[in-house]
Amino acid sequence: MPRCLTTLAFIALCVAFQPLAAQSTVTGIRNLDFGPVIRGVPSSVSPNDPIRSGRFYVRHIIGRQVQVRFTLPTQLARVAGGANLPISFGATDAVAKGTAPTSNPLTFNPNNTQTFNLVTSADFFINLGGRASPAAGQATGAYSGTITLTCTFF
Repeated sequence: MPRCLTTLAFIALCVAFQPLAAQSTVTGIRNLDFGPVIRGVPSSVSPNDPIRSGRFYVRHIIGRQVQVRFTLPTQLARVAGGANLPISFGATDAVAKGTAPTSNPLTFNPNNTQTFNLVTSADFFINLGGRASPAAGQATGAYSGTITLTCTFF
């Protein structure tokens, strides 16, 4: 069966109010990768997938807040040639988890702004999953798009 390869590149943005800027960071670690998808067959990646989920690292100050907001595409563009591949993100497609042993994972909707209170650790990871919905006549080839994570530190 013809297959399409899909990859989403990450851009991480940081908005910090001085003097917090030197103590706060956000970094894209791993791209969300749907891998080969088959024409007409929807494909999903869980945010808990250790290889294909997208991953960000965020660091701030314990006792402070971090507001996260994703800018998510609704389609991927074919790298060579004109075609688009619809993608979507649902209510449980993002998971945040601190690095402290007592940190619990928090599932959230990446379509909404989320604020985290840093209680047990100064840093945490956000994993992102999603769904690709190729049409029955989807053009084969590599597809890509950009996801932007904007963090505001308080």
